[in-house]
Amino acid sequence: MYFSIIDNKEYWVVLRDGVVEKMILELPSEKLADEVAFQLQMAWNDGESWGKTKMRKWFDPEEYQLEISKSIKNLMNRGEYENNKYNEELEQKLKYDEMKVRQQVLRLKTPNS
Repeated sequence: MYFSIIDNKEYWVVLRDGVVEKMILELPSEKLADEVAFQLQMAWNDGESWGKTKMRKWFDPEEYQLEISKSIKNLMNRGEYENNKYNEELEQKLKYDEMKVRQQVLRLKTPNS
């Protein structure tokens, strides 16, 4: 984090990283030191935001997160009847998929004629 201080009538811009504080720039006036610290902090925040956006696009280039969020919201907003119906459909699909796999396995076990 960038901020400005006055030290023995000197105006400094300071960088603090959570562990260490370092006076990085001496300026001729308090107003200028305040403005430089503000602009540096804004640039830092913009860079951090840009980096987060780049990483999000790198990890999720197709933006599936939006689709997933919408699906979760739809699930949460369903009533009991809709949830029961959805669960029944899932169970039927699961049984159907299991039946298909069972048929494939049995087909593999039978000797070829």
